Amino acid sequence: MKLKVRKRSKRGSRSPRIKLSRIRYFPGVFLSILLLSLLAYLLGWSHLLSLKRIAVSGWSQSEVITQQIETGKPGVKIGQPLARLDVHAIERAISNNPWIAKSQVGRSWIHGELTIHIVEKVPVASYQLADGSTGYFDSAGNDFTSPLTYTNIPTIALQTTSTSAKQSIAQLLAVLPASYLDRAKTFAVKSDGQITMTLSQDMAVTTGKKASVRTITIMWGNSADIALKIQVFEKLVAMKENAQSILFDLSDPLAPITK
Repeated sequence: MKLKVRKRSKRGSRSPRIKLSRIRYFPGVFLSILLLSLLAYLLGWSHLLSLKRIAVSGWSQSEVITQQIETGKPGVKIGQPLARLDVHAIERAISNNPWIAKSQVGRSWIHGELTIHIVEKVPVASYQLADGSTGYFDSAGNDFTSPLTYTNIPTIALQTTSTSAKQSIAQLLAVLPASYLDRAKTFAVKSDGQITMTLSQDMAVTTGKKASVRTITIMWGNSADIALKIQVFEKLVAMKENAQSILFDLSDPLAPITK
């Protein structure tokens, strides 16, 4: 008769070693959790990495932006932990200002700063709003208001503040060469979108004499075919027979009138 001998389970013999090896990892895991918790506290609640200063660049009226983000949304406060600043919300709030073309917001952890860089819209002409305040157009034809007052730019006389009138002058400004905008004195837009412009013109090319500057009037008509109208005007103003002309009617570029 053979006796059956039960072999000792290998799993049972190894279980104490496995338990011991697991216990060895507990201090490391506990230390990692402790360090992460400490780091989260330092970033989110501690004043060691708090906001000490708001630095605005690219715009002369930095106090306007500072006051806006401190008193309005998102409500930035000096002493607030840097990690809890929502830079995207701050950037959106700043970009909502009509005079700002672009903004970039970031954090300087070393200096405890909220850094804000602003690119403002540059006006090329101004006009009067219905409430008496001043509005502006940039070179892309965008109209906007600004807390700043700009001088030495041409004014636009709008017979109406309708959207179509604004679109008409905006389309013209967007395609006019910089040399025209630099010499522009006034713009006038009628209710039907007809545009008249006055600018300083150097007549030395046409007269062949000592340079003389006079103010001429250009009647652009509507904002259609502006590129063609510009070409026609430059050819007309270069002709000697138009040396004394002060009015160029380009409403129909194929049948222009000079006086």
